[in-house]
Amino acid sequence: MKRLRLSLLTLSVSSLFMSQTVFAAAFQLYELGTPIIGTAGAGQAAVANDASTTYFNPAGMTQFKNSQFMLGSQIVLPFTNFSKNNNNTITGDNGGNAATLIPGLDIYYISNYSSKLKLGISLTSPYGGMLNYTNGWVGRYVVQQMQMYTLDLNPTVAYQINDWAAIGAGVTVEYANLQETIAIPLIPLVDGQANVKLSNTAGGANLGFLFTPTPNTKLGVAYRSQISHRFTGNTTFLRISDNPATTSRIIMPQNIMISLAQGVTNNFSILGDLGWANWASMRNTLVTIDRYSIVTPLNWTNTYRVGLGGQYKATPLLLIQAGASYDSSPTTSSKRLPDLPMDRQLRIGTGVIYTVIPAVKLGFSYEYINFGSAKINNTSSAGVLAGSYTRNYGNVLQASINVAC
Repeated sequence: MKRLRLSLLTLSVSSLFMSQTVFAAAFQLYELGTPIIGTAGAGQAAVANDASTTYFNPAGMTQFKNSQFMLGSQIVLPFTNFSKNNNNTITGDNGGNAATLIPGLDIYYISNYSSKLKLGISLTSPYGGMLNYTNGWVGRYVVQQMQMYTLDLNPTVAYQINDWAAIGAGVTVEYANLQETIAIPLIPLVDGQANVKLSNTAGGANLGFLFTPTPNTKLGVAYRSQISHRFTGNTTFLRISDNPATTSRIIMPQNIMISLAQGVTNNFSILGDLGWANWASMRNTLVTIDRYSIVTPLNWTNTYRVGLGGQYKATPLLLIQAGASYDSSPTTSSKRLPDLPMDRQLRIGTGVIYTVIPAVKLGFSYEYINFGSAKINNTSSAGVLAGSYTRNYGNVLQASINVAC
């Protein structure tokens, strides 16, 4: 019986690798419970309207004379529906709506240490994803269920160099957790199943500059380093008692954002973004299960981002904002897999910031995110997985409170 279990384990691990499974990376999120969702992220490194600047650009903390605390929340209502095409050769259904409602809660704080020196800290979840396809869908040999989330603790410090320039920096401690369920083609018409559970904690850094050459002009530059995760955990198999040790490596890319907030009139400002992310660092994924190791090539490309938005002060207490942004795709149909159906991303947002009393501001926003058709035409030992996503979008509802203390 022990020899049979070992044989089944060997077959299961071999089949898992033959399916060319890639343990997922996760969507990079700008949606972190803040009113910047209302501008689709445009101006995120320049506006410095609330305590969330400790995360988006720590140099912006110098804009405050008092300590600031923000509690931000959001709900993401996504839709992810795959549709196979005539090139598909793997049996199965389309998987239904694989998306799942995702709540979020983020915390930001800025301490007014002195007129020039500010300290800050944030707790956010900037990478995440959750998918739940039906068990018999055509892409089951890549993923059936997937859940990944990160928790980032990011202490920061900022200093006002002179009247028009400030600098900020911080360190990031990021915990990442990945759980994934994958079908395994053991024998014709019979599938096995692997359940992978991995986690890791790793570190990174961020740096920011804020320039205010005129009272109506803010130019922000924010950089975040890559974070390299070496996941450890185990894999369990359906009807097999063994749970071999499992390791993998995923890189959260470095990125840079340049943002502008330009006052046009006393009541209206234009916001803009130019961004770059080093997704080319995801060249391959290394996975080791038991004594088996495999490198799966990804060959992703770097992405760029552009954003444009505006803020209008309708009354002394009410600020209305709106914006749109575009992020390019890091991959192509032949390399894309359904555990991360990420294509180009289009965001459109609107929202308000309401001053209840001078020390308290409430933010409410809505954002529509379209992740593109995410076409897939991938060949593996299981066959050809081919199709696209007829629905691949999300609705984001945001609410926050910022208190000057």
